[in-house]
Amino acid sequence: MRDRGRLRTWPAAAATFAVLGAAVLLAPPAVSTPSAAQPADREPSIGPGLEWVAHRDNPFRQGDDPDFINSDLAFTGDHLVQGNYAGFSIWDIADPTAPELVSAVSCPGGQGDISAVGNLVIVSVDETMSDDSCEAGRVPETEDNWEGIRIFDISDPRQPRFAAAVRTRCGSHTHTIVPDPASAERVFVYVNAYSRGASRNCTGRNPLQVVEVPLDAPEDAAVESELDLFEDATAFGPDDRVAGGAETRSTTGCHDITAFPAKGLAVAACRGDGLLLSIADPLAPVVLQRVRDPAVAFWHSGIFDNEATRIVFQDELGDGFINTCSPAFGADRGADAVWLVQPDGLAKAGTYKLPRTQSELEKCVAHSGGLVPVPGRFIVAQAWLEGGVSVIDFTDPAAPVELTWFDRPDYGYSMDYTAGIWSVYPYRGYLYASDMYEGLEVLRLTDPLFADAARYDDSGLNPQTQPEFAWVWRDAPVVPASDAERASLETLVVDPATMEPSTTATVSVSLPPGSLQPGETADVWWMPTQAVLATVTAAADGSLAATEVTLPGPLEVGRYDLVVRGDASAPRLAIGIVDVVTDQRARADEATDDDGLPRWPFLAALVLLLVGAGAFAVLARRRASS
Repeated sequence: MRDRGRLRTWPAAAATFAVLGAAVLLAPPAVSTPSAAQPADREPSIGPGLEWVAHRDNPFRQGDDPDFINSDLAFTGDHLVQGNYAGFSIWDIADPTAPELVSAVSCPGGQGDISAVGNLVIVSVDETMSDDSCEAGRVPETEDNWEGIRIFDISDPRQPRFAAAVRTRCGSHTHTIVPDPASAERVFVYVNAYSRGASRNCTGRNPLQVVEVPLDAPEDAAVESELDLFEDATAFGPDDRVAGGAETRSTTGCHDITAFPAKGLAVAACRGDGLLLSIADPLAPVVLQRVRDPAVAFWHSGIFDNEATRIVFQDELGDGFINTCSPAFGADRGADAVWLVQPDGLAKAGTYKLPRTQSELEKCVAHSGGLVPVPGRFIVAQAWLEGGVSVIDFTDPAAPVELTWFDRPDYGYSMDYTAGIWSVYPYRGYLYASDMYEGLEVLRLTDPLFADAARYDDSGLNPQTQPEFAWVWRDAPVVPASDAERASLETLVVDPATMEPSTTATVSVSLPPGSLQPGETADVWWMPTQAVLATVTAAADGSLAATEVTLPGPLEVGRYDLVVRGDASAPRLAIGIVDVVTDQRARADEATDDDGLPRWPFLAALVLLLVGAGAFAVLARRRASS
């Protein structure tokens, strides 16, 4: 989204949020639940397979003042970080249905694009400020100014600490985290920004700037390299322009980049251009292909499928200030465009537009979203500003379909600035949506289609750094054949472990602490038919409580394997054995000692010995008394 701060001066009201020292922690707002979040006439429309489970108010909100709107989201463990034009908030989402505001840090700078890496939070500053501190005020772009990225230490999320700032040319409209493949001790930050008229530092074509951030020493963060991605760039000619609320933009820099480190690729949305990049060397991205589309006015962002064979680009026609979700704009503008990644380059394969017409009081256009991890499908959760949230299946690029939605009615009047859902991202089976004015919305994916999307205990997520999902635990386990390999596996306790033949049977399975990762989801597999009998959750100590499962029959004489495997600890296995035996063998087993020798001869001899000893004693007493 275009930074509204470019259009007007920073209000005096921001001074009331000036940071004393490192940050001001705002008082938490009152807790609000979905049913109490909105008046009846603003209750949202919600599609099938989706449940609205929580709402939290924007802790920065000052009426309808756009200087205090929420922007993007990032995730680190059980915490969500929400950017804001006036700073950022940290929410505890250990229980997604009851988010708790941990802290709200006032540090104005506009846009507030956000990322979280370990104990660090990185914030984009796209306002020209008097200096890099949180106490800085807004100054004109034609005077000496500062803009770039700020870095905070959230080791204590209740008391975030200002750690560092890095100045970048043209500021940071958005940024993208790219891991260093050679070292886990640092990350690179791709800083995206574009020119916007009269400015001391931000004119012409802006290069991609790469900032190195040492995770243990953020104060040493610095610009490491710069790259012009458009050495031959020219503005769109008159024939490329389209009439309407906004014209195609000439390229002066990139709005957003989505990296896919596991594939060594990135997709860049750069105003008038879409780029496919190689980031095999993160410090020197290489443009693999550059595409233009006369139907696209403003390339906003892009999302890969899990195989990096398809890309969805979003077109932010009108910069988010108009309603493009109306018949007047047609189906191809302000929409999603699906492109195939082919050996000979990118090829456009289809478009998608929100199917629900929005009122003329609403601003609606394609905006930020992320991949919903469902194996074999290309499903995206995406924001449409006042068009709400849409979950779209792009598996068939030529015929995308909306699966479900969340759409709140308009405010009943036209906002001076844009409004609605800025971004929405999947995390641990829930969707988290950042509403600019309203706050934070939490939605639960309930359709069985999304079951696998819930089965990740992510340590964190920066949506512009797309992870590669692997469903190792979905395939049937492979049990080792050799006794030595089987002996090395965790032992699954099965009770009873021995039984007689039957059509079916119920047993209890359990594991001791440390067998699984705490809280992970695990499947109980019946290996004869490679079927999942139960799906359970590991305890906080990694144990598996006694769980009853029904074994499918017929259970004939033999030995059968039961396996437990977790989704987070896969491909590790725990194995147990069920012995099905006949009556005769069962009695024989009961009468066999640990060395496999029959017990009854010894028992008989012992009985005879005892009887004989008793008789001898009786006889001895009689003789003694005679």
